[in-house]
Amino acid sequence: MMSERQPPIRLLSTAGLKQDLQTLHDAAVMHPHGPEDRLLRVALNQLGRIKQGAPGTHPLECMPSYPDLSDCETTYVGADPSAKPSHRIVWRERVPQRPGEPVTREVIALGERANGQAYYMAGQRLGRPVGFTLAKLAAQREPIASPSRPPRRSIGSIDTPSMNEPGLQFE
Repeated sequence: MMSERQPPIRLLSTAGLKQDLQTLHDAAVMHPHGPEDRLLRVALNQLGRIKQGAPGTHPLECMPSYPDLSDCETTYVGADPSAKPSHRIVWRERVPQRPGEPVTREVIALGERANGQAYYMAGQRLGRPVGFTLAKLAAQREPIASPSRPPRRSIGSIDTPSMNEPGLQFE
């Protein structure tokens, strides 16, 4: 049960997560009552717990052999409770933009633990290559307007062509 003080949480399932769940569901349909079916049920249960505010298994860190997911958490899931969990759910929490809005937990990937597959998938879906920290990626992203370059013409200026461009006419 959530306490009165905890803000509501909105769970945002990305297209990637939906694809991961569909793949797992298809495998579970092929093997009813098998490990795939159990893994699907465990994963859905963990997603419910994430939505309720449960903490992740642990926050992720920037590691040189993986994409930087230091703004994300991971939650372990597995079909066999007596074995090391075989899969990871990678998600991140976003603070509300305005007071009164719910916290958003964006679930990015549900993937296999083996060889860091879940982490590579999450990095790819977030556009984060291996070897770049979040700070390096932010520094490389070009600002929309820079004082050192002339302004580009906007779509709104299409009806006022410059002297070097032919006029565009629409009927």
